[in-house]
Amino acid sequence: MLLAGETTGRRVMTGSAAPASGSSHLEVVESWPARIRRPLDLLRLVGLVAGLLVLITVGVVARDTGRGADADIARLVGHVPALVRSALGLVSAFGALAFPVALIVREVVRGNRRGLLEALLTGFLAIGIAQGLNRVLTAFPSTALYGALTAPSGAPAARPLDTYLTALFAFATVVGVAEDRPWRRLLGGVTAVYVLSAVASTSATLLSLLVSPVLGMLVGIAVRYAAGSVNESPDGARIAAALARQGFPLARLEQVPADQTDHRAFRATAVTGALLDVQVFDRELITSGAAYKLYRIVRLRAELAPAPALSLERVTEHRSLLALTAQTLGVRTPRLLAGLPCGPDSIVLVYECPVAAPLEAPTDAQLDDLWGCVCALHASHVTHRALTAGRILADPQGRVVLPIPVTGAVFAGDLRVNVDRAQLLITTAQMAGPVRAVDSARRNLSDDELAAVLPVLQPIALPAATRRVVKQNAGLLDDVRAEIQAQTHHQPPQLANVERFRPQAILSLVAVIIAGYLIVGQLSSVDVRTVFAGAHWQWVPFVLLASALTYVAAAVSLTGYVRETLPFGRTVLAQLAASFAGFVTPPAVGGLATNARYLQKAGVPATGIATGLGLSQAVNAASHVLLLVAFAAATGASADAGLPVPGWAFVVLGGAAGLGLLALAFPRTRHWLGVRLLPPLRQSVSRLADLVTTPPKLAEALLGVLALNAAYIAALWFAVLAFHGPISLASAAVVYLTGAAIGSAAPTPGGLGAVELALSTGLVAIGVPGTEALSAVLLFRVATFWLPVPFGWLALDWLRRRDAV
Repeated sequence: MLLAGETTGRRVMTGSAAPASGSSHLEVVESWPARIRRPLDLLRLVGLVAGLLVLITVGVVARDTGRGADADIARLVGHVPALVRSALGLVSAFGALAFPVALIVREVVRGNRRGLLEALLTGFLAIGIAQGLNRVLTAFPSTALYGALTAPSGAPAARPLDTYLTALFAFATVVGVAEDRPWRRLLGGVTAVYVLSAVASTSATLLSLLVSPVLGMLVGIAVRYAAGSVNESPDGARIAAALARQGFPLARLEQVPADQTDHRAFRATAVTGALLDVQVFDRELITSGAAYKLYRIVRLRAELAPAPALSLERVTEHRSLLALTAQTLGVRTPRLLAGLPCGPDSIVLVYECPVAAPLEAPTDAQLDDLWGCVCALHASHVTHRALTAGRILADPQGRVVLPIPVTGAVFAGDLRVNVDRAQLLITTAQMAGPVRAVDSARRNLSDDELAAVLPVLQPIALPAATRRVVKQNAGLLDDVRAEIQAQTHHQPPQLANVERFRPQAILSLVAVIIAGYLIVGQLSSVDVRTVFAGAHWQWVPFVLLASALTYVAAAVSLTGYVRETLPFGRTVLAQLAASFAGFVTPPAVGGLATNARYLQKAGVPATGIATGLGLSQAVNAASHVLLLVAFAAATGASADAGLPVPGWAFVVLGGAAGLGLLALAFPRTRHWLGVRLLPPLRQSVSRLADLVTTPPKLAEALLGVLALNAAYIAALWFAVLAFHGPISLASAAVVYLTGAAIGSAAPTPGGLGAVELALSTGLVAIGVPGTEALSAVLLFRVATFWLPVPFGWLALDWLRRRDAV
């Protein structure tokens, strides 16, 4: 639970609790902040920001449609008799004045003076924000946003945003109108009449009247989240009293850290001396982590990511069902003793607290006992999903006690069961090593059942806590997979497809859409037939040849960075396969992974792979910068059209250098850079020294780098010659090197969108007409990016079948 404006403190309170019979002395130890930040408010804030952006985007794109809707509504209201329109205006004015006054009176009557003061200050803040935005938008009347928010020409002057609506909704949000149905309906009626009257008088656009309330709610939620809300959740004394009425009189109730953020956890001591685990679920905490849960639902298959429980009742009912099911199956887990409401927005679940300690260094018998308990659940299609080290317990007799089930599933299918087994394998391997973990699993599962776990042994399928373990213990997942394959003698299966989509696929789709939009937008005013009719197609084979030579040059360069001898033909195919990997991942990421795998299969040690690839990236980057500077100088000194460097570029470079020097002035920053940069630099020094002192290797590395850039520059130059007259080779080099730098910085696969825009803009800057520049860029990208994709896939498949990658 996050605090706002308060310091977390331990409150120790003693008093009397009234149990079912008699009374007892009660001691309560808890952290009790007066104000809290609700996770639901943060979720609402994110939703409002997204909604505001969508409204603005739609309004700007469909500005004419919005104006048509404004005109239709005004025309419709114009047919209403004048007397009714006058009455509508009076009702609107009266409601606009009376509603906030009524809210103020309500808060005064309730005695919520502090909340009323906060709401009034938030309303004034919203007025200031709306006025400031109006001034900014009015200062740029030619922008599309200003035109969408204001009335069309000929209408009375109007401000882009409605200050009253912004302030009203900010005030109402802080007061909490949304939580009271009658007042919520009254606010909706007042707003509808006000909007109708404003549109009828053409004093405001429909978009402005939609954006203003959303902006007001955004301000109100932001203030409420920053300042915090009054903590109305039941404190320890109220919880103890509710438990006493249920037949659980307590002597002590102490708050302890919760294993999850959706509830508060207490350790209770009953008057009989029994220990109890008390979990308190508050409605405002249930939505904690809801955004991540929704992301998992969207990304993972439905049978793997169950729907998130976002209601208080659903969460507690699900946990109760899991606990009662485990008890019915005879599985050792803390028993659920009671569940009871504690006020209108809290539910308390009471579990027994077994005398047990976390299971550490388990014996083979304990590992078998653990697998036996879990298999009893799986036999009834029940999963646990919380089988992590530190939560699995052992009682004084050495018997395993499973943790309280919280996120498991009833009626689970085979996929969920296998994921549960995969989690237990990782956990037992963490505690006892992969060999003993797989041995124990084989004693409780058949070889086929154990082999069925292999396809889901992948980080994305595992729960968050287990993913962190895999990340912290590098190689643990691979060791478990290898041990299962060794003991069951099953061939490595293909990983199960547990995702609905991959982020790279969405990124690629968005990049293609953007690139297509840019290209279509430029081609819309182009006579494509005339352009291609005048093309010089004899240059196209040279473009394709230059593209093919890039893979040969890349192979020569890679060979120069490693001591070991690499088969040249396979190395060329590996570079072609890397181009396919780069098609489905951000630039350089897929290519580096493919080359690393190829070098590993070729017998290059891990240190050699890391230093070789790291050194190649460093040399490639340095050579790229040096070539860009050299060709830019040659371009500026030539008689051809130069590439003017804008003044802001020097400002940006100077600012970046200044920030770098300022960062180095702080010891903490210097230490962080030293930890991050010095170790890989030290590892590369010996490799670099070996490279420099070996002339053949040095020649291969440098020749490969220069040939790679030369081939790409030649491909672009030939592509321009195919649609345009001769241009300076130096100018083409500067355009390519600049576009490649922008493409490598873009997070899209192959720099989609960014490269096309950068290259076409650069060609236009050196005097190539826009139509011909776009055509040349399209030919260049087809030859160097799109055409190699199917050949790269074939090369990757060929190398895989020969265990070369």
